[in-house]
Parts: sequence; C-alpha cells; structure tokens
Amino acid sequence: MLPGLGALTAFAVASRDGANLEARFAARADTKAAMDRFRDAATKHRDVESLLKDRRTLQVVLEAFQLEGEIDKRGILRKILTEDPTAEGSLANKLTDRRWRELAAAFATRQASALTTTQVAALTTTQIAALTAKQVAGLTTDQVRALSSTQVAALSTTQLRALGSAAISVLDLPDVRALGSTQVAALRPAQVAALTPLQVAVIDPGEARQWSAAQIRALSSTQIATMGTEQVAALSTTQLAAMSFDQSRALTTRQMAALGTAQAASLSRATRLGDEAAAAAAAAEAAATSPFAADPALLDRLVAGAVTNRYEKAMGEGNAGLREALYFMRNAAKATTIVGLMEDKALTAVVRGALGLPESFGALDFDQQKSLLTRRLDITKLQDTREVAKMAQRYLALSAGTTSGGNSATMALFGGSSASTIANLSTRRISFTA
Repeated sequence: MLPGLGALTAFAVASRDGANLEARFAARADTKAAMDRFRDAATKHRDVESLLKDRRTLQVVLEAFQLEGEIDKRGILRKILTEDPTAEGSLANKLTDRRWRELAAAFATRQASALTTTQVAALTTTQIAALTAKQVAGLTTDQVRALSSTQVAALSTTQLRALGSAAISVLDLPDVRALGSTQVAALRPAQVAALTPLQVAVIDPGEARQWSAAQIRALSSTQIATMGTEQVAALSTTQLAAMSFDQSRALTTRQMAALGTAQAASLSRATRLGDEAAAAAAAAEAAATSPFAADPALLDRLVAGAVTNRYEKAMGEGNAGLREALYFMRNAAKATTIVGLMEDKALTAVVRGALGLPESFGALDFDQQKSLLTRRLDITKLQDTREVAKMAQRYLALSAGTTSGGNSATMALFGGSSASTIANLSTRRISFTA
C-alpha cells in the first residue's frame, strides 16, 4: 500500500489517516473472505489439537500476535495454548518474547483470583455479574463455597458454565435451589454429572424438565435413584427415552409408579435413543472445551489483530521499515522497563535504529545491551505518543537507503526460527538483530 511515496511520507499519511486506510484494507474482498473463513473454521475446532492440525486457521491466530513465523513449532504452540500461563513453571513464563505470553493469556481458560473468601463473600451482585468467564473459572472451591445464594443466582449462564466440576459439586443446597431455570438448563453435561445426589434432588421439577437429552444422559444411576417422584414425573417422554438401559433400571418402584403410561412406554426405547443421546452428550461436552469457548469475544480480537498485522505488512511491502515503525507506534507503550523493551525484538530494533546504534549491538551480551539502552533511552518517553512518533520517524530517516532485503529483515523481526525468539532470560544472552 502507498508504494512509491517513500517510507517517511507513507508514515505521515498512515499517522494522519491510518484508521481509514486500515478500514479500507479490512473491507477488501480478499481480506474479508479470509476472515470470514477463519471465523467459520475456528468455531468448529473443539480442542487445541484440532486447531494445530488446521494450518490456515492457526496461521490467522498467530498473525494476531505477529507470531505467524512460528507456525511450525507445534510442540511450543501446544504448551502455550494448553498450559496455565499464570503457573510458575509454564512455558509462557519462561520465554522472553512477550507475544508468547499474550497468546497464552488469550487462550487461557481461567484467571486465578487473589481475593480472600471474605472478600468474595462481600462482592455485590453487580460485581459478580462483571466477572469474566475466565475469572469465574479461576475461583477455587473455597471461594465458590463463600458465594451466597444471591450471588450464585446472579451468575450468567456463560459464567455458570465456566465453573469447573469440582466447583459445582461444592455449591450449598440453597445455592442450587437458587439457580433459575435458564441456569439449570445451561449446565454442561460434565457439570450435571458432578452434582451430588442431594444437589440433584433439590432442583425444581420444572427446571429438571428443561434438561436436554445430553444432560439426562450425564446423570449417574445414583443421581437418578435419589430424584424425587415429582422430578421424575415431570420428565418428558423424550428425556426418559434418552436414558440408557442402566439408567432406566436405576428408577425405583416409587419413581416408576409416578410415571404416566406414555412416560413408562418411552423407557422401552431407552437403549436405542440413549445411544444417540450419548453421542449428543459427547458433542456438547466437546463444544464446551473448545479453545474459543471460555472467551466469546476472542474471535473478534483475533480477527482485529490479524487484520492489523496484514495491513502493516502491506504498508511495509512498498516502503522498507514502515511495518516496523507502525508496529512500534502501536506497541511502544507496552514497554515500561528496559527489560520489557528488550523482550520485543521488533521494538528494540526500532529503538536501536532511532538511536543510531550499529547492527553489532545485537552481538553484545544481555547486560551490555541493557546498560547501553538504559544510558541512551529515557524509557518513560515511550508512554508519550509524540515522542514515540518522533522515534519512529528518526528510525525511518536513519534507515532510509541502508535497508536491503526488506522482506527477510522483517521476517527476522516478526518470527522465524531464530533461537532468540524463545530464549530464556536466565541465559543472560539475547540477540536482537535488526
């Protein structure tokens, strides 16, 4: 985009009218088609392994974090996408490049809470409703026990579904009674299976009637045997037909006596339809473990990030250094320390160029690089958009006429097989080659 203008002129145009330029890029037929295909394909992946096998979809995910050059590092990607990034030993916490941590945080299914049980119990219903699904998923069993019935009733269906099976099983009986029909109907099959027999027994018969065949199929024989006669009598013929043969045998004499003629007759179809319900239950549970299930807005953020990345790439194709300058404008404020700056080799490359440091800077060891940058750069200036723009302009001005092989240089900054991309800070040596 904007070929022939020169990097500095193109940068000025992008700074003044960048939002419109990117919007036009996003609306292009090829861009829109690629993102629509991504949305459709992504929602069909039920686990990380499935996503890793779909190269086109994975490519867009990684583009959102400028990590597309790392697409063949499947072992690293598997760990990043499945481990808890808050865990001390997680791979995301061992890698120096912050983009890996951002990717891990985006796909994390839980966010641990530092609140004490007393603080959790003091949360208002408005504060409870404001919790993200990840924050709810991160609640410990002790924190869940501290919730009042009013707080539990305030949980949205998305929040409730985010609770782990262990958390569901520790809900007090008044908490379970407080669940509304929409909440009960939204329970994942694994959550239904985690309910204690006493918890199942206190669910309102009308709410139990809302359960899907998959939820019914998730009930154990013990859970079924402890259901009240009113609950059993409220079950539809479709629900009863969804029971397996073993589940139907778990019904007590009193429960059977509470069934109507049509209901009792439906049990004879239990074996055949129960198998179909088992498949439905498996599909429902798989959907709940989708890498995109914990955060419904994740797809939108991935699309926005990937489009921005593609736009900046397109801008840089005709103007060497422009992609890095635009990336620097977007992300410079994230670097609040020199070490934080050095964790992003693209940001460091722009700073190095703006300061007029030679390429041999990358050959220095970590402490030497840190010391030199500390002396030459006031890191607080990266929080000032005007100062950031001046630095980006200086980078472009000083690199004009000296940059060759722009595409390969860009790939070196935004991905590839460089060992420095995944270096551990404990090695004390990192290369940020421009």
